[in-house]
Amino acid sequence: MEQRITFLLKKSGEEGLTAAEEKELTAFFQDEANRELFNSATAAWPVEIPGDEAADTVNWEPVLQNILLADKPGNTPVKIMYRKWWQYAAAIVFIVAASGAWFLLQHRKQVTHHVPEVAAVIAPGANKAVLQLSNGKTIVLSDTQNGVVGQQGSAQVVKTDNGVLAYQRGTAAAGNTVEYNTMITPRGGQFRIVLQDGSTVWLNAASSLKYPVEFNGAERVVELTGEAYFEVAARPGQPFRVKSKGQEVLVLGTHFNINAYPDEAMTTTTLITGKVKVSGAGYAGVLQPGEQVQQQENSQWQLLKNVDTETVMAWKNGYFSFNKANIVTVMRQLARWYDVNVIFETKNTEQAFVGEIPRNVSLDKALEILQFSNVHYVITGRTIRIID
Repeated sequence: MEQRITFLLKKSGEEGLTAAEEKELTAFFQDEANRELFNSATAAWPVEIPGDEAADTVNWEPVLQNILLADKPGNTPVKIMYRKWWQYAAAIVFIVAASGAWFLLQHRKQVTHHVPEVAAVIAPGANKAVLQLSNGKTIVLSDTQNGVVGQQGSAQVVKTDNGVLAYQRGTAAAGNTVEYNTMITPRGGQFRIVLQDGSTVWLNAASSLKYPVEFNGAERVVELTGEAYFEVAARPGQPFRVKSKGQEVLVLGTHFNINAYPDEAMTTTTLITGKVKVSGAGYAGVLQPGEQVQQQENSQWQLLKNVDTETVMAWKNGYFSFNKANIVTVMRQLARWYDVNVIFETKNTEQAFVGEIPRNVSLDKALEILQFSNVHYVITGRTIRIID
């Protein structure tokens, strides 16, 4: 029986099921007694295999859409994303809990009574940020119309469209004093900025970037708190440096991601293309594309090779991606994006999750997906209590 279920799960993602096979698999998931058999059939599945083939979602994506859009007429369907080998089971499983997941997606109405009531829909984050000018003045960018926001040194500050702020060379004469601006994204916000040298930075929620309005010195130096993705414009002879929690990253022209939130257990720098040098207390090393260096709270460093850069870049590309992340890590990301507080009233925090959730769905839909992995919660206002 176990081999038969494994075969059907794989076939559902590779080539699709016949009507009879679909009926057989549906009947299997209707019987709660089969939970252990399902766990046994999937326990040995690897998270990845070589190759880039994605699971076929033509037949089963509408089932997952029903989870995200149930009882919400008029909503626009969101894109469900699949990658890697474990998602051969995506026809049944959207979020896979490593400790054992049991989803009855074909018969969702049988489990909806377990989903807590949400008094008010909490919307996902959006393009929101505050720009702090060198003179201390602040500009709420989400409330500012497109066009010239101000003049800083010889650069015009322009809001080009939603979520993009650009520093463009103006006509004013450059002064001798270096002026600094700071972009601050709140919880539930993100923003993109094009610096005066042409470098582009995507700021994630609850982050800040301090930078000179002009890069006239021997180096280009910015300071980051939180998380950001950088696409640095090449300027031979004028290296680009990023200072963040406990480390400094030196680049010459490259794409990379830094996660340096104060509440995270480690600071990570992941190189996508090019080359960077990472240095800090007790460490100095050059990263190659696909490598990540981690600095632990105890100042220990670890270099990882062949990291899953798609998971690292998921936030920039519009979704959450979890690869064996525990519930504390999962909820920390959700808390920043939905601007909510999370309280853990359970000792079961080590359950590992693998999967993806679009960042454009409301909080109740994101939590409903997790609920299928036996995550139980209660929402009061903007506080989520994770319970047994």
